[in-house]
Amino acid sequence: MLIARIRKGEEGKVRNSYPWIFKDEIISLEGSADVVCEVNIFSSNYEFLGKGFFNPSSTRAIMVLTNQDEELGEMFFGRLLQKALLKRERLFNRPYYRLVHGEGDRLPGLIVDRYGEILAVQFRNSIMQKKREMILGLLRNLVNPKGIYERSDFEMGVEDRIERHTGLLFGEVPDSVEIEEDGIKYLVDVKNSQKTGFFFDQRDSRAFCKRITAELSLEKGLDLFSFTGGFGLNMAYSGAEAICVDKSRDDLDRGRMNAVVNRLDNRLQLVQSDVLDFLAGFEMKNYFDIVVVDPPSFVKHKRELPHGISLFRRLVERTLPLVKDGGVLGLCTCAYNIAIEHLVESIRRSTESTGITFSHLAITLQSPDHPWLVEVPESLYLKCLWGLVAKE
Repeated sequence: MLIARIRKGEEGKVRNSYPWIFKDEIISLEGSADVVCEVNIFSSNYEFLGKGFFNPSSTRAIMVLTNQDEELGEMFFGRLLQKALLKRERLFNRPYYRLVHGEGDRLPGLIVDRYGEILAVQFRNSIMQKKREMILGLLRNLVNPKGIYERSDFEMGVEDRIERHTGLLFGEVPDSVEIEEDGIKYLVDVKNSQKTGFFFDQRDSRAFCKRITAELSLEKGLDLFSFTGGFGLNMAYSGAEAICVDKSRDDLDRGRMNAVVNRLDNRLQLVQSDVLDFLAGFEMKNYFDIVVVDPPSFVKHKRELPHGISLFRRLVERTLPLVKDGGVLGLCTCAYNIAIEHLVESIRRSTESTGITFSHLAITLQSPDHPWLVEVPESLYLKCLWGLVAKE
């Protein structure tokens, strides 16, 4: 068994369930450390702190899984998966959700989305990839799926060189899976769509968009970076005419299918365009009652933060002229490094000396099937700021 001793002062975060020990926080390794293996973790003076797995190819060298001296085998992983399932079954009455959300479920690097009887999985580090067969067996016993499809085709850092892999792992997976959320049906392409097929994390934001559109009787909506039309569909469901803008033809085609299956195609227009080009070319000012801006992650590293904030400001500056006096603006980020205060600052600087004010309506975060832990600050990544736009 590999034994790792960590630097003095790092014990607290391990005791407080932070899941990672970085390579430069290790002062000694006793035993073979050439491959992914189980590790006992000790303080600098040999006080037992916990157990996990060591990954020699990553700067995040140790994944801490428990503070107890227990076996990290099938029973351990099965218990964590069962706990994740029970949490979702308490929260949702339909089996459409993220079943396992990495660090949020104490299983760093494992993502499992559930589309009824179909599962989509990602193994995001070498440790979870090594446990693939065991995890697949546990998932089959846990929810008895008809099919499991792997989507480990994400962007990954060079510090953990794992195999990119997509494909069928078990059973059969159709080209299109129908799910339902808050009365709206979505046709999901688990095999080819972005990430693992659907952005369950925006569930609460979509619900707010739907509710505010109905409560304020908003008539014209704009969904920017629309993916398959999630916000636009909710606007249309609540009575508005909506435009969805995205540069992906495939995603817009899927959005059109979603509109048809919900009988909302007469209220939803889908436009293939770069969002900034669309905003620059849209000539009708003060036209929209509600606009949602939900871009992809502009900031993957802290050093990119100034560039990301600048892009948000450009988006807000070009969006605000299209929003009616009294209209609603929703501004979202899925980047951990961009905080609510950065969204606020983007709006504040965009409205300076314009006679435009922005008053807070709500803040929505990632839905609870994407749990964030106070012990792991980076697990809170999705934030949406909603407000009313007033013009002089």
